[in-house]
Amino acid sequence: MLITLWWKAWSGKGTVAKLLANALHYDIISIGDMKRTLAKEMGLNIQDFNLLGDKPENQQEFDLKYEEYQKNLKLTDKVILDSRLGFYAQPHAFKILLDVDETVAGQRIFWANRKTDVFSTLEEALAEVKARNLKDQQRYKKLYNIEVWKYENYTLVIDTTERTPEEIVDIILKEFEARQLKHKKGNGKNKAETPPLSKANRKPSLLKNVLLLLALGVIVGIRVVAVMLAN
Repeated sequence: MLITLWWKAWSGKGTVAKLLANALHYDIISIGDMKRTLAKEMGLNIQDFNLLGDKPENQQEFDLKYEEYQKNLKLTDKVILDSRLGFYAQPHAFKILLDVDETVAGQRIFWANRKTDVFSTLEEALAEVKARNLKDQQRYKKLYNIEVWKYENYTLVIDTTERTPEEIVDIILKEFEARQLKHKKGNGKNKAETPPLSKANRKPSLLKNVLLLLALGVIVGIRVVAVMLAN
């Protein structure tokens, strides 16, 4: 069964995804990695690429491409979909939300001292965490009219504040295995529990997936050229 993973800033998503993929022998599909690949092909760093996609005139166009790609994944794929929009694009998947206390998240980002996340004070780091979470909330409310932090949207919500990645993965595995067993027992008896995918949600050919990503790259490239010409 497909797994979607959505998270609050600095809840430990990266480590959890890798450990979970290893335990289940799943692949990870990261929308963030796709964006980095497109950015590299266009000669942009990820920060400039994200800024381009965040412009009001580009937001819907960019997100619709990512949404279409995610909806075309197959529910039975052995994949962890690392995506902010995963729970929405794949409503029948095993949907995980990693929550975390924002003060603790601020401490994590401050002490990590990454080159892309350098802060003079702990207060600055905390403000950044709150800003990221608020931005996500506002973005998807505007584009899709959905509440990304609403617990009812997910199969499993885990507070990672005082848990290690290993403890988090252990919780996920137990819940996931129980869900899988329940589905096997109910196979053919309770059709409402696992509704079939609509035609739009079925997995396309590899060529179609590639064309979707190439189309997004072309669109973004046109935007970049237009900006350069305007300057």
